[in-house]
Order: sequence, then structure tokens, then C-alpha cells
Amino acid sequence: MPRIRLRPIRMSDAETCFRWVTDPEVSRHLGLLSPPADVRQERAWISSVLVGREQQRVFVIENEESRPIGTCGLRGIERSTGTATLGIMIGEKQAWGRGYGTAAVKALLRHAFEELGLAKVRLSCHVDNTRALRCYEKSGFVASERASDRAVFGRAEVLMAIDRARWDELQRRAMGEEGEAER
Repeated sequence: MPRIRLRPIRMSDAETCFRWVTDPEVSRHLGLLSPPADVRQERAWISSVLVGREQQRVFVIENEESRPIGTCGLRGIERSTGTATLGIMIGEKQAWGRGYGTAAVKALLRHAFEELGLAKVRLSCHVDNTRALRCYEKSGFVASERASDRAVFGRAEVLMAIDRARWDELQRRAMGEEGEAER
């Protein structure tokens, strides 16, 4: 699995993020009502993220060379129920299909469960986004509902979730496999 780093989004990321979300190939599965019209709108969104850290956390995904390749985050963080909704975008197309998404999702889940103490993380994914569905399944998400009759942004979606108990079990298994490999 590739090595990535998650760092908090900052205002200086606006131009790069704007380039990603205005690329039709990149934004195809994002569920945006409409992409920002200009970099100023992207800065306004980043500003809202920086102010609303109790309800959302957004990170820039950096590759091995510390170059930004995408974003991921948790929104709708509800401390009372211990839940949040996960989202991810790999904006650099040359990074697609190379495991960066899975590495980022696993790092974000570690943050959600171990640092924020959440109980459950949910997401929704368009049914035709097979690359993302594979990433989520490899990260431990389980389909909770296939909402083919419920189109979001005109497309059918799959609802998925992972809870803390499943995350803990997957971590124990991974540690056991590492121990076996060392013998």
C-alpha cells in the first residue's frame, strides 16, 4: 500500500482543489450540485471548513513526495451519536487506481475511531463507481442499503458503514497477519 499523509486543508490549497472539482472526470462521482464558479468560492468553502471543525474535518492527501493528490474528510460529525459521514476525492488522475484512496480511507478511519472516538462512519457511493466501492470494501465498509430506487443527484447509490467494533476487529486481524509474516 502506498504511503500517504493526511494534513488539514489550508487556504493555500484553494487553487489546487478548484482545479480538481472543476474537472468533469474528477467531479463525476462527487455529488456536487454544481462545482464552484471560481477560486473565490473554493476559498469560501475552505474558510467554512476551518471555522466548523466541530462538525467536519477535511484533510489534503499527500503522496510519498508530499504532493497533494486529493482530499478526504468527515462531515456531519455528531458527538452525541458518535457518527460522521466520510467523503474522499483523488483529484490527481495519475494517482487513480494505485491504492492511494484505500490508504487515505484507512488513515481517516483511524482518525475517526481512535482520535475522535466515533462509534460509526457512514458514506454513500454511486453504484457505478466501482473503483470507490472496492476501496471502501477493502477498508472494512459494509453495504447497509442498496438504494437503487433512490437516486441521488440522478444516480443510484449504495449506502455503506463501518462501526468501531468492526474497525477494532480488522485492526486485530491485521496485527495478527503482521505477526505471522514475521515468523
